[in-house]
Amino acid sequence: MALLGLPWAATAFSCVIAALAYGLMRMIHVRRFYKDLPKPPHSFLFGHLKVLGEAYAMLPSNGHYQAAATTIARKYNMPGVFYLDLWPITWGQVIVTDPDCALHMTAIRNHPKHIEEARAVDPLIGNANIVSTNGQRWKELHKMLSPAFSITHITNLRPMVADEVMKYRAILRQKSETGEVFAFETHTMCMTFDVICTATFGYSLDAQTKGSDALIHFENMCRIHIESRDSLNFVRNFFVHRRRDAERDKWSAILAKLIRERFEIVKSDKLNLSDKRGLGIMDLILREYVQSGATELDARFMEDALTQVRTMFSAGSSTTSDTICFAFMLLSINPDAVRKMREEHDRVFTMGIEATYEMLKAEPYKLNQLTYTTGVIKEVLRFFPIGNTAREGIDTIPYNGAQWPTKGLMICPVQMHMHMNPEIFPDPMKFDPERFEREDFPRHAWRPFERGPRACLGQPLALDELLITFLLIVRDFDFTCADLKPNKTPRTEWSNLDLSFGDRAYQEFLFEARPRDGMPMTVKKSNWPS
Repeated sequence: MALLGLPWAATAFSCVIAALAYGLMRMIHVRRFYKDLPKPPHSFLFGHLKVLGEAYAMLPSNGHYQAAATTIARKYNMPGVFYLDLWPITWGQVIVTDPDCALHMTAIRNHPKHIEEARAVDPLIGNANIVSTNGQRWKELHKMLSPAFSITHITNLRPMVADEVMKYRAILRQKSETGEVFAFETHTMCMTFDVICTATFGYSLDAQTKGSDALIHFENMCRIHIESRDSLNFVRNFFVHRRRDAERDKWSAILAKLIRERFEIVKSDKLNLSDKRGLGIMDLILREYVQSGATELDARFMEDALTQVRTMFSAGSSTTSDTICFAFMLLSINPDAVRKMREEHDRVFTMGIEATYEMLKAEPYKLNQLTYTTGVIKEVLRFFPIGNTAREGIDTIPYNGAQWPTKGLMICPVQMHMHMNPEIFPDPMKFDPERFEREDFPRHAWRPFERGPRACLGQPLALDELLITFLLIVRDFDFTCADLKPNKTPRTEWSNLDLSFGDRAYQEFLFEARPRDGMPMTVKKSNWPS
């Protein structure tokens, strides 16, 4: 009670002193934890915040965390497991660059997703999504979605995907006739958005030819979300979040309408439900729902379905678009790879794109024979991985004969470092699609979609989409990156692509790892016989 008699200023001063004392004790406790652990140079005041800041400073603006972690690992010659002390800004992190350790934590032990993944994606796609949820709920969602992403069903979608790529081809033909510089990412995003809509609902929203309100609201939502991601201005963020949520609600309303329309079609038996060929992913989910005896869309199922559809659109459109952009960027300086792909397409299918298109629709399994083209895709994804995961530390992880503590930390496998490590992928800066056909190919070190039970469920669809895009585009067109500003010296020790492409050699971390500047390109008709 004596404290109540003190002047308010003295009370406030006492509280400040107590808070500072607590903060100092907490800092001492945190810094001591890292004392004997493998790590870069460690500061008592800043932990590794300064080290991380210096790594980001070496990258272009909005650099990807994977690139920053790779830069730190190379600069300080870190082992396959090391620690970053980022208190008090964010979680302490266990950086994993050893493929065996990464396999253990994502496949053998399968650590749960970290809460930061939910904080990153839930505001956009909803709670209880298959990306960030854990435990029994994740198992239920995985069981619901897995049949729709089976290899057999995805193969049946190949003719639908080809239809959208042919529209994309027509747009590229127009660009080749004008010779104009255009935002390659914009048109590619429209195509991949139409593909995921076709794969999900069985028909396209025609973003490529007519524009799509759904795509506009989706892109607005992602753009607005980025405004608050790195800001500590809580008042500003409150209003930013309201704008973001308004765009999400408009996008969701369109998707919900599509779900209800498909449900009525499935319920009235206007689809041949005995044959999965040609059915969209949502048709298969609704098929199981109707066959369970449901006659109406109850609120729980509707919310689950809408959340997973938002997830599919978010994960399945922009990431594939990004990969296509980086692919044609790399192919623009690797003509030998382009020639080998063209030869394979002529050999496996036939000369002429229209004839190839008809053959693909009649014999979709022939796509599996494009082994060199598959190697090209894998090599592009080695240079520019799209996957990124953060796992919760449970107790320890094994590395180099010892157990390393992880409890209370965020575990981050860094695919970029593995992919660019010459001890894992010899001559990593060489564009070598044939490396994936060799017996010594380190399979679990190639992890653009991550690995284990939580690997990207849409991987088969994404790979098919990339294969079909190359099959129907590569022989007809030559691409050139426009407005390049090559760097005179490499920004980092582990990549020299910026000597050719400037800062576009580094992914920009927005909602996902995107190409910079919209990937300006010119395209012209190739001289390949057709």
